[in-house]
Amino acid sequence: MKNIGAQLYTVRDLLKTEDQIRNTFAELKAIGYDCVQLYGSVAFAESCAKIAKETGLAVVGILSDLPSCEKEEEALFRLCRAYQIRDIGISSTSQDCQDPEAYINRVNAFAKKVKRADFTFSYHNHGHEFIRLETGEIPMETFVAGFSPNVDFMPDTYWLHDGGCDIRYFLERIGSRVRILHLKDLARTEKGHTFAEVGSGNLYFEGILKTALDCGIEEFVVEQDSCPGNPIGSLRKSYNYIKKLLEEV
Repeated sequence: MKNIGAQLYTVRDLLKTEDQIRNTFAELKAIGYDCVQLYGSVAFAESCAKIAKETGLAVVGILSDLPSCEKEEEALFRLCRAYQIRDIGISSTSQDCQDPEAYINRVNAFAKKVKRADFTFSYHNHGHEFIRLETGEIPMETFVAGFSPNVDFMPDTYWLHDGGCDIRYFLERIGSRVRILHLKDLARTEKGHTFAEVGSGNLYFEGILKTALDCGIEEFVVEQDSCPGNPIGSLRKSYNYIKKLLEEV
């Protein structure tokens, strides 16, 4: 079953109060979204998870960073058990990538705890992981080789392309370790490239989604770091495109 979700960072400015969260989730549900992915602190994520449940939106996972997860470990696990949240995801900083081996050891240690608690654990990339170090090493390649089997990947289409990576080739390489795929488009402008609604930019999503489905990926989460107008409108545009495309491929 293919699910289309929304990463709540996209609508972060519409989640300031409980009423705003409730109204925003109702709009996402009306658009057709099956689920949401949480972000941020456990306290904020819990308020969103509670309202998501009331709204009829599943919670596909929570995305944070490793220091926050380590600090809030027990509260994080309690949250995930309470709301049947399966996946705990993290992303890194450019500083983490300066010493890939040290970061790998730290990630693997926490992933072991997540596995023991009976959740899945995913690493979400941005573009800095593809900056070649003075040693000639590309951190993302080191991560792929060094993360333990307890670590899945949560690739992001925009950031893969931004990093100079062949999106479909990358998915083919690690597809068996991908549970959630982040979808965002990249549009080229006179000022450079920027974030765009899925189907509105330059990425070849017909091929990307076909490859993702061939790899067995069934959780597609839309994230748009910045939107030209109301983020709900952007999420609606992306959903309509993805829904139609998934029915065709």
